[in-house]
Amino acid sequence: MKVTEKSLKARCTELNLGPLRNTTFGIKATRLNAGYTVELQYRDATPPQILAESVTAAEAAATVEGAAAGAAAVKVAGLDKPEFVTRDTFIRQAAERCPKCATKDIFSGHISVDKGSMIQKCSCQRCGLAWNSIYRLDDYELSLPVSEMVER
Repeated sequence: MKVTEKSLKARCTELNLGPLRNTTFGIKATRLNAGYTVELQYRDATPPQILAESVTAAEAAATVEGAAAGAAAVKVAGLDKPEFVTRDTFIRQAAERCPKCATKDIFSGHISVDKGSMIQKCSCQRCGLAWNSIYRLDDYELSLPVSEMVER
């Protein structure tokens, strides 16, 4: 069956009024020029979380179904909304958001270096959470070509 904008919006409404009704979020699919965007819309002050951007209608529908399945799994576990984002999400967001409230209003403090890694103390100006962001060495890049280095 072909996914249309109308069927996608109807499915979001069905989920928001049904299985997602008692959760702390709803799901929204929006059609833009570059494709569809699917977001989690929290019922509190948490900023929306984009799940998919610039995708086809079929990909948006799959994202909506995945979010509904994820919500069901979280509900079975006894939580409506996880307290913190997952490690993968935190890394994908490049440590630019608070792992608890997702604001970008974070303070990045002192960096300490220890054999192949750096640890930066961070804190959220909104919710007060403090954490360490850990950066690990995984490669190097020469800034000058080797031939220029030999000539010096």
